Amino acid sequence: MQIKKFTAKTMSDAMAKVKQELGDEAVILNSRQVKSGWFGLFASKQVEVIAALEKEQIVTKPRQPVQAQTEPKRPVVTPPPRVVGTAPKLHASLQHVESLLSTESFADESWEETLNELYYTTKSVEEAERYVYEQVKSSFIEPPEAKRYVMVVGPTGVGKTTTLAKLAAHFKLKEGKTVGLITTDTYRIAAIEQLKTYAEIMSIPVEVAYDFHDFKRAKQLFARKDIVLIDTAGRNFRDPAYVEQFHEHHDFTETSLSLVLSLTSKMKDMDMIYSQFESLPLSSLIFTKADETSDIHAMYRMVKRSGLPVAWMTDGQEVPDDLIPGQADLLTKRLFEKEGWARWTKQGV
Repeated sequence: MQIKKFTAKTMSDAMAKVKQELGDEAVILNSRQVKSGWFGLFASKQVEVIAALEKEQIVTKPRQPVQAQTEPKRPVVTPPPRVVGTAPKLHASLQHVESLLSTESFADESWEETLNELYYTTKSVEEAERYVYEQVKSSFIEPPEAKRYVMVVGPTGVGKTTTLAKLAAHFKLKEGKTVGLITTDTYRIAAIEQLKTYAEIMSIPVEVAYDFHDFKRAKQLFARKDIVLIDTAGRNFRDPAYVEQFHEHHDFTETSLSLVLSLTSKMKDMDMIYSQFESLPLSSLIFTKADETSDIHAMYRMVKRSGLPVAWMTDGQEVPDDLIPGQADLLTKRLFEKEGWARWTKQGV
């Protein structure tokens, strides 16, 4: 078996290289996106394809009597190189659509028949893209208005503290509300200092709660605030007792509870995190670190699994900027911007 690696700017270019060097019988063993550049500087995204070709066996055929040709030979139409275990389901013009639908996030969807029918009927790639766009958009329901208390939960490292600072700036500077901050994340000194720094810059009071009594006192101190934002520790989230204490010590009738998930996490990790917190009365999801990953379609899968709205998505480190509200159109456009679909890239908007 002859095995070769090819790199190109797009999957179409890579396939053309495979076909040119290995022929129509080549088999694609693996494909992935890679970055090229010197030590990460000036890196650009490329597609890497590993293809293989089985060596042909020489077969001796018996001689056949020469017969006069009665009709000219017809040109032989050969299919493009095939991917192991997967047959193309969509027209070649919809390869970028098929690439999205082949991801784990869209594994449960069965839109191929509709998309092919739509494409062959209209001969329009844009109509097929619009269908996918509308399907994704319809999964994002509008988030409810924030209650007086807004609490964020999730594991350490997903960006809860920075997100809380962005929310504080949003409610104070854009909505003109009075804001108080409470942190119960006393495991990480850095988190406390970070929140205090943000609070000082924005002239927002912050209280540190080391136990439930401190927490009750902090709520009393902020009794006249329009909105109180509450940070929580994520260190022991795998411990059922940690999650259970939320039921014991918090009244969620006037609290919006949001689970914070990082879009840089693996899908199985997101599933595990959600499983740990789904017993709580979650009102929404918040997705962070959209700027640190090349795709954000895992957001779609988590929304479909949980049935929860997206309250916010963060797209950078700037406070109070880089905060996207959970509006269906905004989230869907951002998803397809990340996928590089020309109609929804920042250059094409």
